Amino acid sequence: MSVHYANLDWAVEDRRMNLPQLREQTEGKLRVAKNQEDARRALGQFLDSFGDGHLEIRWPKRQPLTMALSEGHSLCSRLEYNAQLSPGLGFSLLPNFSALENEDSKSFPSGVLHLAHGKTLGILRIGLFSEKAYPEACEDAVRNLRLPQDTTCDDDCENRIELATANLLTAAVIRQATALRKSGAAAIVVDITRNGGGSNWMQAPPRALSSIPLHDSRFAFIRHEHWTKELQDRLHDVQSDLHKSTVPKPPLEQAAVTLQKAIDESKVPCNRDDVWQTGKIACSLVVQGLLYTSGILDYAKPGSFDSMQAKTTLFQPSQYEYTEASNRLPLYVLVDRHTWSAAEYFAVLLQNNHAATIVGELTGGAGCGYTNGGIPTTLKNSGAEVKMPDCVRFRPDGSNEVSGITPDVLVPWAERDSSYQRIMKVESALEQLRK
Repeated sequence: MSVHYANLDWAVEDRRMNLPQLREQTEGKLRVAKNQEDARRALGQFLDSFGDGHLEIRWPKRQPLTMALSEGHSLCSRLEYNAQLSPGLGFSLLPNFSALENEDSKSFPSGVLHLAHGKTLGILRIGLFSEKAYPEACEDAVRNLRLPQDTTCDDDCENRIELATANLLTAAVIRQATALRKSGAAAIVVDITRNGGGSNWMQAPPRALSSIPLHDSRFAFIRHEHWTKELQDRLHDVQSDLHKSTVPKPPLEQAAVTLQKAIDESKVPCNRDDVWQTGKIACSLVVQGLLYTSGILDYAKPGSFDSMQAKTTLFQPSQYEYTEASNRLPLYVLVDRHTWSAAEYFAVLLQNNHAATIVGELTGGAGCGYTNGGIPTTLKNSGAEVKMPDCVRFRPDGSNEVSGITPDVLVPWAERDSSYQRIMKVESALEQLRK
């Protein structure tokens, strides 16, 4: 954790955690542990005390049998595309709600809510920002790519399927928003409660739904060889494009300078081992001020860099197909304590740009996660893997996104509330907002 936990600074400086005391308490619990369960519980409590949704331990499990090629196992199922979507808020419990019945509702349940004062809202549910949760879209992508079901899929093949699936999902989200407009909706309410996050596809839906261009916030990485290699790979793509005569040079030249600075910073040594004895951070592992969550640039129009190898280095959302339009309906986003990671990014990107009103309760708090799978950390005795974030997403005010997203309008939910009580409180909040 001293070497590559991106939020250790935040734990000490913002949470005021007493790390020496926490270390002593945890070591004490481990010394007196009577069995494996006691030891696992002690380590789990240790990690939980950091309040970081991306800091977790994964205990070894029996390896699953490799899925054999057969008529019953499609390419998508072998790539582990499976539907595991949590239901959202219970709008169907309201008598003034009418569900949309169309093909896209299988992935993105939607409907129209008629408010008491005559206003109509469109409800759009996004259960997860992960392509893996939408097997039917994957099957469509495989057909569109004309891939045989018995193909052996390498990394490039998997990436092509994932991107094609993501683009189909974005198109489906927009079709649902359009259907809601045609049904009389004056605004769109996007329900991302109980949405645990997902992948980089999180970058496309907010930009496709927003009526204004979205500028991304600052992104920080850690001083570590993992990031040195990541940045060098990005610089290689930029340099390849710089040798082409058909691409605009200014953004690439800016990128080359920025990436070289970032590479140099990633190599600066920072020894923080004594934080577990002193409780003080000797140096910052986090490099700020060079990158945005979206890449080198905080904004670019769709299609700006399509001819470039380094298009995702300049602006990561450019890998996805989406359009911007100023006539999109006003947006509301529903969040709760079970809204995490990529779903928090969806909400915070819109909130930072004043492109949506966030309604609900403080989100879970996961922030940035693992770049290209993260940095593997395996405990030598148990074989357990500890997952630690290697990056940080900062808000415009300088706060760390791992603190969670505070809604613009708080809904007074209680743990004891039934599904009906929860949705009634949401309806009341939306009534007040649309008066």
